[in-house]
Amino acid sequence: MIVETMLRSTPEVSGEVLPGVSKRRDWGTEEKLRILAQASAPGSSPALTCRMHGISSGQFYTWRKQFRTGALTGFVPVSLARDTPALPAPMSVPVEPQLAAHTAGNVEVELPNGIKLRLTGDIDASALRQILAALR
Repeated sequence: MIVETMLRSTPEVSGEVLPGVSKRRDWGTEEKLRILAQASAPGSSPALTCRMHGISSGQFYTWRKQFRTGALTGFVPVSLARDTPALPAPMSVPVEPQLAAHTAGNVEVELPNGIKLRLTGDIDASALRQILAALR
């Protein structure tokens, strides 16, 4: 009884499927690749190619993006580059500070490992060398 009431109260949707040509064109992968190749040919342009084939520029650039990511063909285009020689690793050379026997003032030393040392006042050079050697 409830179902029957619902069916009577629901408005009917009527429609008819007409046979014929769809307004949408279904482009095959080969056709898309041919159009993309034509647009990159010398003397051609994407805009000219789009006009010739009756497609929008948005559709063209979507196909091009799909081609570049491999979604269109299943393969991603690859180009080989010449081998570049590897650069040698930088060598770490210990740096010995050149100090006077007795230095007055402020001294700030930053070691390669990131440690910073700040000393103020009268600084004995041999004591500073011992401190730096201990921090390494």
